[in-house]
Amino acid sequence: MTVHHDVARPRGRGRTAPMGTWIAVLGCAFALCFAGMTPAAQAQKGSQASKPATSGKRTATPASRGKTASRGATAKKKPAPKNPPAVELVETVPIETSLGNRDLRRAADVWLELVRGASKSLDFEEFYLSNWPGEPLDPILQAIVQSAKRGVRVRILLDARMYRTYPNPADSLAKVPGISVRIIDLNKVTGGVQHAKYFIVDGHAVFLGSQNMDWRALKHIHELGVLVRDERVAQQFESVFEMDWGTAGLQAAGADSSRLVGVPVVPATAAMLPYSLVQAPGDTVLLWPSWNPKAFSPDSTRWDRDALVGSIDNAHREIVAQSLNYSVGDSASPDTTLDAALRRAAARGVRVRLVISDWIIGGRGMKALEDLARVPNIEIKLSRVPDWSQAYIPFARVEHCKYMVADTVMTWVGTSNWEPSYFLKLRNVAVTMLNRPLALAARKIFEASWTAPTAATLTPGATFTPRLHGSTAPEGAVKYGE
Repeated sequence: MTVHHDVARPRGRGRTAPMGTWIAVLGCAFALCFAGMTPAAQAQKGSQASKPATSGKRTATPASRGKTASRGATAKKKPAPKNPPAVELVETVPIETSLGNRDLRRAADVWLELVRGASKSLDFEEFYLSNWPGEPLDPILQAIVQSAKRGVRVRILLDARMYRTYPNPADSLAKVPGISVRIIDLNKVTGGVQHAKYFIVDGHAVFLGSQNMDWRALKHIHELGVLVRDERVAQQFESVFEMDWGTAGLQAAGADSSRLVGVPVVPATAAMLPYSLVQAPGDTVLLWPSWNPKAFSPDSTRWDRDALVGSIDNAHREIVAQSLNYSVGDSASPDTTLDAALRRAAARGVRVRLVISDWIIGGRGMKALEDLARVPNIEIKLSRVPDWSQAYIPFARVEHCKYMVADTVMTWVGTSNWEPSYFLKLRNVAVTMLNRPLALAARKIFEASWTAPTAATLTPGATFTPRLHGSTAPEGAVKYGE
């Protein structure tokens, strides 16, 4: 069967929950979490672009790149705001595409601004580090080096498995005075990997999102992150960093880290949630931080799966979301919690729309996604980011965003793909935000992906052809330089 592209059919709008209702419901949900009962449990009572580019037959170098007339080929740099908001959505839009929200600033610009503005400390916890000379990450790494030279303490924490794939950039930085690099093997602790992507500046600001510390994530992959300028929030993620940094130190010293566990207690900061952050006069964001996995965290009541499922359960009208992948796990360790929450939402009349990357085609999650697409009120599209006109780039040109918007008022932005292991075993982080302008901005991103001409409706039983995205270039394609 041939699959044709289409656009979303208009539907009638339902009733939107008042802002006050969301505040009351979410407040109660997190209060239950702190009391030992998760929002999901209360409701039920009765998701890489990470592998290396290897050698190919032909190589395209930076010198071979030319100008392109395609829409979105060159993104005009948006100036830094004179009065920066407390919370700012930050996006990467793949060049030569019309995806994304052009009102948002780009991650490459924001990262460089944050690094250059650091005066005391920079703490990075990243899945991996991959650079290419002349690409957007290069000046950022150079700025990190300059920060260390002017006295800023720099700590970089990377996943052990991915470090073995990309050792050179980290090893080079580790030789710079003032920069410390540690490697964490989370498999020894939780059976997973360190998949989070976030960094903290001077203990006062934190950036987290889908962007890996990879040059491709700043130019050739669709990504969404969030910058929070608030010391209270930054310190919450600093507690995660310190936990993992200490664990990496124990492992480096040869100590046994297999018995490490999280602390299942409610800290004093629990009473402060949600954090109230003023964007502008009359514009306030209520924010809840969260993380994974529950069994290894500084506060197990902040489990991100509970936060995400709670937001889904509290939706009244609409849910839109994007993820790289989707699954309910394998036969040995299935977990349908997130899937069940989406089905509950659809059953009570909530319109659910998901955009999942085309990398899922042919994968183990495809069946679960097709089963979900059969549910009334649930629509799913597979997104394909067109190849770059100048060369084939391995493990790029993909929708990698991880976010959800409920009722155009609640926004979740995280580092987890919508698959069980990301919540159960892998280190990931997220924030949930109650604020209509932020939700509108995120929803604008979704609509651009949903209506993109290369987005295909997932019709159960239809045939989809897997797309090559690995290290080997398709026949006849020119591969970008190693």
